[in-house]
Amino acid sequence: MSSTVSYVILSWEDKIYKTCQDGEIHILKIKQWRANVQEEMPVQDEIKSHSRIIVLNDFVKGLSCIYGKQVKLLTLWPNYFCEAEWPPHLHCQNLLTVRKPCTKLKLSVGQSVLCRPQMARGEYQVNRPHSKFRQQKLNAWQPILTAGSVLPTFFVIGLAFIPIGVALLIASNNVQELVIDYTDCVMEEKLCKDEISDPTKIMENPPCRCLVAFELLHDFSAPVYIYYGLSGFYQNHRRYVKSRDDVQLLGNPKHVSSDCFPFQYAENEIPIAPCGAIANSMFNDTFLIKYKIVDQSDAVVPLAYDEIAWPSDLSKKFRNPDSVPLSAAFEGTSKPPYWRKPVYELSNVSSASGFQNESLIVWMRSAALPNFRKLHSRVLHVDNFANALPKGNYTVEITYNYPVASFDGRKRFIISNASWAGGKNSFLGIAYIVVGTVCIVMGCVFLFVHMKFGHSLTEMAAIRSP
Repeated sequence: MSSTVSYVILSWEDKIYKTCQDGEIHILKIKQWRANVQEEMPVQDEIKSHSRIIVLNDFVKGLSCIYGKQVKLLTLWPNYFCEAEWPPHLHCQNLLTVRKPCTKLKLSVGQSVLCRPQMARGEYQVNRPHSKFRQQKLNAWQPILTAGSVLPTFFVIGLAFIPIGVALLIASNNVQELVIDYTDCVMEEKLCKDEISDPTKIMENPPCRCLVAFELLHDFSAPVYIYYGLSGFYQNHRRYVKSRDDVQLLGNPKHVSSDCFPFQYAENEIPIAPCGAIANSMFNDTFLIKYKIVDQSDAVVPLAYDEIAWPSDLSKKFRNPDSVPLSAAFEGTSKPPYWRKPVYELSNVSSASGFQNESLIVWMRSAALPNFRKLHSRVLHVDNFANALPKGNYTVEITYNYPVASFDGRKRFIISNASWAGGKNSFLGIAYIVVGTVCIVMGCVFLFVHMKFGHSLTEMAAIRSP
């Protein structure tokens, strides 16, 4: 039988706890220490008679020295017992963190603690999962950032980004583009935007048609595309973006989602196809472009409305019902309220009508910003327009159907070609040049600082060595 080891617990509370040592259970008395450390403490001699002192976490804050004696404190965690030997061997001002195994306890009055067999030194049993992931000991790698690794990175990024930005900027500047704002288009001294300001009366009134003349100063090399642009139209509004039924667009015209509200059903609960606010607000202005040829009648610029949508959208997101003709497939459905014709009449070609009409597909891809442009059509390069859209005088006859006055929007007619980098957009090239320039400048600054104030790795190692 091993010798009994006595304990005393120092705490602000007056309770009785149980713990264990060498397989035996001993009742430990708790001494109330409510006096200030400078006042007389009559329990000092009694404390010194115990071979172990256990200091609870809530008592550490007020305990420093006992009558000039040194007390060896341990790092304490909440709800843990940690041992401290008596008499002490350290000075109060040099309290050290001593790492010893602590028995985790939920402290309460009269609690019994399961005693474990005495273990050899260094074989402490701990209650923790043996997992590198849970113990946060997974292998990791962290680069050492030195001047030799950081400076080349700055210069390489700068020297790479600047040429890329210059190339993108040159490609953007080589794109030919003509933009015409036709919001205030006039027909017979009347503004078309005022004539169609009320969308509900568009069906009752004849279309407003106006002519806009323009001149191309240079040939627009093929391929040439026609765009329409809108300003002040927030297609990125959350409710607007959700107002569609993707299941319906996959060839189920009578399937109507609640997201389409209030454009779900027409009168007599007839489902709308396609339903939702996006489809209902589809852009429906039309353009007829004529080229004025000297001593000849005007030549109509041929336009094609295929190959303008994303191939992935056309093949995976939009499908027509299997029934032929399409009018039979969409029987029992209604057109959106603001449309002039049903979805199966959007094109004279059945394969390009219905849900697979590419103008509809282009519109259904919501724009991220309130000012945007979308592809309307592409120029067929045949006859007089085989290689380019030739310079000269043109007129465009616009069927003005789309109302923008209600939200103070603007409409644009855009003719543009493309380069290897896409359409005309100088932002990306400028961004590359700016980032590259900043990297070069920062690299030069860091190089100067390193040359003037830096230390070598050998010097750094010498500084860190004791």
